[in-house]
Amino acid sequence: MSHCLIAFKFLKESFLLVFLLALACGLSANPKKSGHHLFILSGQSNMTGGLKAGFVKTVEDTFGKDKVMVVHHSKSGRGIRFWDKDYEFPENYRFPGKGVPSERTKLQHGQEYGPLIEKAREAYDGKPFYTVTFVWMQGESDGGRGLAPAYEKSFLRLLGRIKKDLERKDIAFVVGRINDSRMSDPNWTAMRKVLVKLAEDAEHGEWIDTDDLSDPEHGVHFPKENYEKLGQRFAQKAITLIRKKNAKKVNEK
Repeated sequence: MSHCLIAFKFLKESFLLVFLLALACGLSANPKKSGHHLFILSGQSNMTGGLKAGFVKTVEDTFGKDKVMVVHHSKSGRGIRFWDKDYEFPENYRFPGKGVPSERTKLQHGQEYGPLIEKAREAYDGKPFYTVTFVWMQGESDGGRGLAPAYEKSFLRLLGRIKKDLERKDIAFVVGRINDSRMSDPNWTAMRKVLVKLAEDAEHGEWIDTDDLSDPEHGVHFPKENYEKLGQRFAQKAITLIRKKNAKKVNEK
């Protein structure tokens, strides 16, 4: 065999080896090999800076600091209607002690969505994110006001709008179940059930339990030192969803 043929055979085999290695890496279910990940954190008063800090540290430790982007927007005392411009109150609904919602009240619907999606778009624009995950800690306001019956449709509208505005159909989500501070109130327990149902009905949804992170004296909130733990818990569920996506992609190939 001539030297030219030997060299050609060596190059051909080397190229094949490199190709197979590249293919194997592409099929890996290791999240560190999966590209960049965007996380959108939002909600009311329990979606704190401490929660964000715990979340960020956990996802950065898992994927690498240069592989994640975290967007955060929260507003205290706000029901989900402040994120959902098409929100509809339950039939014959009356605010406790206040009466029928006024037209002025309805003008508040969707006020928090603009700031949230603006931050998300700024982070998203032009970047090749492999996954996008929506993280939601909200429901205390709705649970306390007897608005659980309208919540499921409202959340799904909110999630759908985020998907539409980011032009991304595969957005996963993690919701936090509100704590057990008001279990004697059927409206509160109904709200807890809705949050769990949202996650369990969705292929790409997860929920976290928060009951062990607070005591009765903390009410609907948590002690300051536990917000980082809350963020870590959200992050772990988000990571689980991403790993499931990676595993599914491998199986499909």
